[in-house]
Amino acid sequence: MRRAVLWVFLYLSAGAGYAAEMPLSAGSLVGVMQQARYSAGFEARMNVFVRKSNGALLAPFKLAIIGQSTPERQRLLIRGIAPEILHGRFYAIEHKRDSGIRVAGSRDDAELASYARIFDSALRAGDMLAPWWDWPKQSLEGREQINGHECLIARSVTDEQSSAVREVESCVDQNAKLALRTRLYDGRHMLLRTLTVDAVMQNGGRLMAKKLSISEGNAVTRIEIYAGDQEYEIGAETFSILDRLMHNEQQR
Repeated sequence: MRRAVLWVFLYLSAGAGYAAEMPLSAGSLVGVMQQARYSAGFEARMNVFVRKSNGALLAPFKLAIIGQSTPERQRLLIRGIAPEILHGRFYAIEHKRDSGIRVAGSRDDAELASYARIFDSALRAGDMLAPWWDWPKQSLEGREQINGHECLIARSVTDEQSSAVREVESCVDQNAKLALRTRLYDGRHMLLRTLTVDAVMQNGGRLMAKKLSISEGNAVTRIEIYAGDQEYEIGAETFSILDRLMHNEQQR
């Protein structure tokens, strides 16, 4: 189940990839990561633990995420499971190649900033779709080892002035198609967030993420995926909030 589930986090997916010793161009690595995210439908459940920048710990909470991805469009619906205060709250996120990222939330049923926080955590709407794999400027910058696993460093850059994230450094295990660490920078090359795979597991001979963390200054969000369905059937009304936003725009 985890291949599609982990697409949610920087397209963290597993599968047969290139041999580690085979040289890759930036374009071929990007193609591998783009292909890894495609899914007709999946559902994931996770525990989330948040430590704020002042050291305070939020009450742990659980999220359910439904997703779907094609070459033209990626969509996510993120719903609160527990505690009770999160019931009925959701975020709907969409990334289309021809129109960027859009986000809607349950509190005001309105469109939100594309890098909106998810439930007061360091999870960001835009990060969860990893749009940098579609950016035109890509380069390779050597290799590194993270937690004993070799990864290839890829740098993605955009000239889009409105983007909160302008540069991304990904360290990719090309065998597993797994981004072991991702650093996001703004237009002044100031580090915004670091996303790291803290623990991996073997499943059917494939390397997969088990635990993830997001560091944002002194604040840290830790994520543990505990359940999921790779063959989840997307219902007709699953992404209705996104369809309504599009309809409202067309009526203006």
